[in-house]
Parts: sequence; structure tokens; C-alpha cells
Amino acid sequence: MIVMKLEPQFYQFLKQVAANNNREWFKAHKNEFDKMVFEPFKRLTEAVIAKMQQIDPQIQIDFKQAAFRFYRDTRFSADKTPYKLWMGAAVSRDGRKNTRYPELYFQFGPGENFIAAGLYRPDKDTLYKIRKTIAQNPQPFKESMTDSDVYKYFPEGFQGERNKRLPHKAWMQVAQNYPCILNKQFFVVKYYRPEDILRPDLDEFIIAHYRAVKKFNNWLLELH
Repeated sequence: MIVMKLEPQFYQFLKQVAANNNREWFKAHKNEFDKMVFEPFKRLTEAVIAKMQQIDPQIQIDFKQAAFRFYRDTRFSADKTPYKLWMGAAVSRDGRKNTRYPELYFQFGPGENFIAAGLYRPDKDTLYKIRKTIAQNPQPFKESMTDSDVYKYFPEGFQGERNKRLPHKAWMQVAQNYPCILNKQFFVVKYYRPEDILRPDLDEFIIAHYRAVKKFNNWLLELH
């Protein structure tokens, strides 16, 4: 059995980046970054992708399509520090650029650790399909969001920003009993301490969060 986990050095090095967030220091320590942070996270993400493919064979992405860059885009930011203090990846049929399909996101760093699932930023057409389907038959959607398995890993349930009003009067009538039709996002998230993440079965632990929202995932996939 291959043990897939992150070591304490993962967090220790990212703390060093926080204290020395400049290009000169990072260049001098790039080999340490690769060994302690990048390569372990890459192996972890590849293991998660492989397990996700067992659930959904149409997920055909690699690490580069899933992982977010460690280097910050500072062009329009007042904060000019060049590096992030975390590593993150989104696994779905469309990788990190997903706007249509069920996804699994995980982000680890000394400041914040969390695992999320659902659909964080649906595009216009997908959001329309979701709302139209809810309006036509809201109960299956409600059942997918309130399934007992969801609350085992995500005690707060589904979250997401909402519109105050919708363009169709019939949709607003549905919203009286099913306010989730107002959602612009449909995701669940659970935050953890670093010590919760330093476990030997981390890849399977991450995957369990995706399985917990299986009913929502299946409901969403039926729209496509």
C-alpha cells in the first residue's frame, strides 16, 4: 500500500516563504520548495485524480490542468508579494477552469486548510439549466443538497451567494419554497487544522468529501 500524505516540512517551508516572500530568497531555496512542497503536492494531486477517474471516467486531466499556480498574479493587486502561501488544486472534467461539472477542490497551507465540493462558479448557461431544472422539478435537487451524507463531512451544508431576484416570475414563485433556486453558487466546504491534514490516507480522505455529495454530483451531471 502506497502512503499518500504531506509531511510537516510542507507547512514549515511555506511558513518560511511567508517570512521571506521575495524572489531572491525563493530562487536560493527553489530546490527545497520542489522537494518539500511542490513534488509532494503533485504526487497527492495525481493520486486524487486517479481515484476521481474511478468515480467519473470522463475526468481526463493531468496535474497541470488541476493545480493552481504558486506564483501570484500581482498586476492588479496592491499586494506585490510574488508567492502564494498555499497549494491548491481543482479536480473535475474541466480541471481548475471548470464552470459546468461537479468538482473537488483542496487547498493546504499554514494559514488555511480546506476541502470543498460542488460547483463554485457555474457559467451563465449552466446556471440557467440548473434553475430551469429546479423550477420544473425542485424536489430531487433539494434531496441532493440535504442528503444525510453531506452533513457527515460538511456540517454547514451547501452554501453560495444568492441573487435577490430572478428574471422569471415563475422562478421567484418557486423560490418561496425552494430558496436554493436563487443561488449563484452551489458548494460545500470544510476547514481543517494542519494536524488534521498530516495523515497517511490523505488522498482517500479528500476523495471521501466528494463522495459525500454524490447525489448532488449525479444530479448535476444529468443536466449535460
